[in-house]
Amino acid sequence: MRLIWPFPEPEKVRVDAAFLDSAYPRWRQNAGLTPAEHPGADLNVQGTSGDGDLGYPVVAVAEGRVVHARAHKVWGQIVLLEHDLPGLGRFWTQYAHLLFAVVREGDWVMAGEPVGSIGKGDPVRPFLAHLHWEVRRSPIPPDAWPGTNRAYIQEHYLDPVAFVRQNYSPARRYYRAGVVLFNPTRQELGPGVVNLERPDQAQVALRRL
Repeated sequence: MRLIWPFPEPEKVRVDAAFLDSAYPRWRQNAGLTPAEHPGADLNVQGTSGDGDLGYPVVAVAEGRVVHARAHKVWGQIVLLEHDLPGLGRFWTQYAHLLFAVVREGDWVMAGEPVGSIGKGDPVRPFLAHLHWEVRRSPIPPDAWPGTNRAYIQEHYLDPVAFVRQNYSPARRYYRAGVVLFNPTRQELGPGVVNLERPDQAQVALRRL
């Protein structure tokens, strides 16, 4: 299993609005928006302000399949990934307000692979640059917004910052349900973990059935 932060340099992650942040509904009102709870976390780069981190890379926090990569009103570009990791099961991560996306629906991405960059949301009514990032328990629509329904958020979403802190695994090790080696002929070896910590030498650990 590998689970990381959505920035390529994790020490630069700054949380500016947390999951179910108590200050968030009032912030929305002050911005002329309807009150709502916050189902994700708003992230910026340490040491920046305003739009200083516009265009900063955003990466997949775990390997998975791109199930959605499109532009939406308010949200801007959205990338939604579906994951299924040993010990964590099935979950979804959404990366929103992106300046642009660099993946397409149906792509398979590895943890740490770029999915887009920090943007400002819908150019018609842009925000200050930030990444809105969610971890979901359920396959809900990509641009879903639960509004003030706190119980719904607690049922269908996870605190993304707590989720990574509890399960952070930066080593480049990837679980595969079926490992195939070509040495020199094709050999199907069954489930295993591929260790890519050394780029010149992949190591494979097999699980006995």
